Amino acid sequence: MQNLFAEFASTTKAQWKEQIIKDLKGIDPEQLIWKTHNGFNVDPFYTSEDLKERSEPLFAKSDWDICEQITVTDEKAANKQALQALKNGASGLAFYIHKKIDTELLIKSISLDHIYTQFFISNDALHVLTDLKKYYGKINPHDNKIKCFVNIDPLCLLAYYGEWHDKQETDLTVLKRLVHIPVNISLYEEAGAGTVNELAMGLAHTNEYLNFLDEQGELKNKTFHFTFSVGPDFFTEIAKFRAFRKPIALLQKQYNTDFPIHIHAQTAQIDKSSLDAYNNMLRTTTEGMSAVIGGVDSLCSLPFNEGFDKTTDFSSRISLNQQHILKDESYLNKVADISAGSYYIESLTDAIAEKAWEQFKVIESKGGFIACLKNNFIQDCIKHDAEALRQEAKDGKLVLVGVNKFQNKLESSRFKVQSSKPQTKTLITPIKPIRLAETFEIERSTNSELKTPN
Repeated sequence: MQNLFAEFASTTKAQWKEQIIKDLKGIDPEQLIWKTHNGFNVDPFYTSEDLKERSEPLFAKSDWDICEQITVTDEKAANKQALQALKNGASGLAFYIHKKIDTELLIKSISLDHIYTQFFISNDALHVLTDLKKYYGKINPHDNKIKCFVNIDPLCLLAYYGEWHDKQETDLTVLKRLVHIPVNISLYEEAGAGTVNELAMGLAHTNEYLNFLDEQGELKNKTFHFTFSVGPDFFTEIAKFRAFRKPIALLQKQYNTDFPIHIHAQTAQIDKSSLDAYNNMLRTTTEGMSAVIGGVDSLCSLPFNEGFDKTTDFSSRISLNQQHILKDESYLNKVADISAGSYYIESLTDAIAEKAWEQFKVIESKGGFIACLKNNFIQDCIKHDAEALRQEAKDGKLVLVGVNKFQNKLESSRFKVQSSKPQTKTLITPIKPIRLAETFEIERSTNSELKTPN
């Protein structure tokens, strides 16, 4: 093979550019550069000269767990949904629990020894840690990995609610009870943060936990469990997951640790809409592709009507089938780090990693994650990014098919405007998810009401 390649003369980037100008009849390729809504320039072409160093795969695994996300309000119903998901081919379950429950009833007939499970809990469901002590944190003999995670993330809860449940020291103490470090980064993307800020906040969030555990003498060899949302910017999202591994490796070096990493992803809600809702299937499909090409360990592809309608057997089944297609028909589980060597994705990966690390250092220079929540630096960064996203959606630069482009004028919105509750004073300004389609849904709903005869 080496001899074969030796017969061909190599082509420089300058030669490619010269040929492009000739083919485009004098148009300079610089005019074809465009900028993504995440602020990255996209060149019209890339070559090996754009890489700072020889590219190597960033991870060696190729497969991932297909998960169903279940919010537990009724244990019996949640158990039934979980068993049906497993019957339909799920290999993982992600339970969200925010109240005291009968844990035994929830996991009845579910073999936690053999599947990936995540129990995301709040302080009102701490008993789950005790209830699952038989399974939680145990190493699976088949793949030597932890399969059962009980995730309580005090900083995510602080960011979302604007208050500690008790007080800072008490809330953070729960980390001592965990055999892993849970970091829920999804809130930042769902609230509108750009990719660089999202990763920088995730790093600062993680570093806050590492600092706390180190000071408490509890920084043992714990697994990291990161939860991300994956959005619609296809190539940037691939690069995001690849890029995150680089600064995390730098953090581990600072603390002289080498923790295993589990990355869980869920398809984002920020770009979903009740308008022309079947388009959400296309959105979740490409988002799922970004996540698995980027190397996630587990993925929840949320039903297309999640968040604005009652999920059905059909919408849940379709969400699982999307991942089966990615595995069994697209073979995305057959090669590790598929995008390694792509000049564009490698360049984007490096750019995101570098900018995220620089922004992380800015957060740390201002006192760290908690301090930046208290002084609104985190919230202001997210607000700035979110406003830019909303404006792009309003101007049609960020296309949402069926929402701000190619609208079905005959369709009325199923979105119901919720009456706003009076804001109460909190320790910090809460960070809340947004949806870019909401303004359009309200407008469509209002117009429909005006046209409805009395």
